[in-house]
Parts: sequence; structure tokens; C-alpha cells
Amino acid sequence: MMENFISFVWGFAEATLFFFVPDIGLSVIALQGANNGLVACVYAVAGAMVGGGIMYYWGSNHMEMVTQVLEKIPAIRPMDTQKVRHDLEKYGIKAMLWGPLLGIPYKIYASYAHLVTSVLIFLLVSIPARIVRFIIVVLVVPYVFNAYFPGTSHSWRVQVVLVLWAIVYVFYFFIKRKR
Repeated sequence: MMENFISFVWGFAEATLFFFVPDIGLSVIALQGANNGLVACVYAVAGAMVGGGIMYYWGSNHMEMVTQVLEKIPAIRPMDTQKVRHDLEKYGIKAMLWGPLLGIPYKIYASYAHLVTSVLIFLLVSIPARIVRFIIVVLVVPYVFNAYFPGTSHSWRVQVVLVLWAIVYVFYFFIKRKR
């Protein structure tokens, strides 16, 4: 299915240099049914693991360069890269598990994970670090529309989801603006 391919590519892209989360596409896919969304989650995680693996190796071989590149990505500030390094050193790889809740991109953790763990452990921890939020999104979005907006058209639902994501990103970019 095209949705799964898009999810894989989006997961990969966001794990590397793209700055919009796969949750956006997953929430649109989930409007076709939670099962479609759950399958797409697996593909998004697989893409994230491939991209994360690339970032892991790039960071382990060129940490200064990857830091410079990361800090040029919108909404990634030097304080974010410093926090990830600090948290990884203090808490180990489990710091990756709460990063998504704090709005800290996975790509930063991937770039510095080599400081505290092997690539295999990093990839294994990537699964829950990525999939938990994805699953929540694909279960909540169709539930909300079916419970509170029954009978609305698919195109209206897609438009509402995209507008809501745009609002989220306006606030996110404002909060994470570079000063």
C-alpha cells in the first residue's frame, strides 16, 4: 500500500534531517481506520530505525559535523543537543524513551547514542521510543472523530487534522525558536 511506503519514508526522513513528525501522516492514514494506522506505525518505526541507524553511525564517526548540521534544522537548538548528551550520559539509553514527550527529536538521540550504547541496543530501544506515540495518535484520532464528529466526510476530517497539526507546529516552532 502507498500509505505504508509513505510512512516508511516519512519515518526515515524525520529520523535524519526532516523536521515534521510522521505522526502527521499517520493521523491522516488512521482516518481510514485504526487498523490501517497501526500497520502504518510499523512501517514508520522501520523507517525511523533505518534513519536512526544512519544517524548513529554518522554521529559516531563525525560528531562535531553532525552537531553542526542538527543545529541548523528548524527547532533544534544547541541547548537541545546539550540536553540529549547530558541525559544520555546521566540516564543512559532509556533517556530516549521520554524524549518524544519533551519535543526533542529522535534524530538527536540517534546521533549521540553511540556515546552510551551499541547500535543493536539503540535500535531495540528505538522501537518503543518511536511506536508508543505513533500508536496513541492512530488510536485517538479516529476515536475522536467517530465519537464527536460522526457522519462528517473524510475530506473534512483530513482538513481538520492538517489544520490542527499546523497549529501544533506554529506553537512548537515559536517555543523552540532559535534566539
